[in-house]
Amino acid sequence: MIKRLVIMAIILLAFGSTTVIWLDSTKTTTLAETVSIDQKENDFILHMRIENSDEGFRILHSLEYVGAEQVTIEHRTPLTSISINTDTSDFTGSPVSKILEPGDIYRPHKSAIIEESLEEGTHKVYMNCQFYYKEEQINIKIEKDIEFQ
Repeated sequence: MIKRLVIMAIILLAFGSTTVIWLDSTKTTTLAETVSIDQKENDFILHMRIENSDEGFRILHSLEYVGAEQVTIEHRTPLTSISINTDTSDFTGSPVSKILEPGDIYRPHKSAIIEESLEEGTHKVYMNCQFYYKEEQINIKIEKDIEFQ
């Protein structure tokens, strides 16, 4: 009789533990609110939007030129370096030259950067857009706290 109770207790414990582990692994967080930021530097505006997606969240970004005449910018890839919770920029790719007309919006990466959900709480997103304009290096930086729930 005691042997049966011990076996039943072990089976119930194993089933309960498996259920708890499964429920914990299926729990996902979501971005508390959509974040939009525009940061202007000279004749350029860096646009950033962070929103929920099916895979977690995605970061959309672009560079808008608001000057009055055609210009050429040069940059290493990526144009915009994005990191989460650590301020690291990586501009190690091939050089790119791009001609921009007034009002052009430059999106070198046609798709958004998609990330898995982060743990619940506050996280910091760092964006650094780096390029050369009239032989001067331009750095447009954005730091933003984002909240996951």
